[in-house]
Amino acid sequence: MDILLVDDNPDYLDIVTDALKLGGYSVHSASDGAQGAELLESTDIDLIISDIRMPRLDGIKLHAFARETDRYKTTKFVFLTGLKEYYSSSLTLNPAQDYLLDKTISLRELLRFIDGLLFGEHREAWV
Repeated sequence: MDILLVDDNPDYLDIVTDALKLGGYSVHSASDGAQGAELLESTDIDLIISDIRMPRLDGIKLHAFARETDRYKTTKFVFLTGLKEYYSSSLTLNPAQDYLLDKTISLRELLRFIDGLLFGEHREAWV
């Protein structure tokens, strides 16, 4: 499974990338939404995880870009932000495919959440 991870904090990007790779995922990382959009155009992605506040192209605009692209209209999109309280009332999310998580989530819980999104009830059965 291929995941696009987008965050402008290089330390956070490295930590989460490493955790996802250890979880068995192929990770494509980008330092902002513009770079993320470029990767979406050139790579098949199964899940998008993005910070919201970033330079050049923020996560909200990256989400809009993904939803306007036929290949990613229904791809699950996880906003991962340190400002969940602020954005929880201002974002319009489709509960079947869009999610908002706080960056304080532990890596173990993040992996469990991602496994559940991608594999549902079979999340414990894959290698």
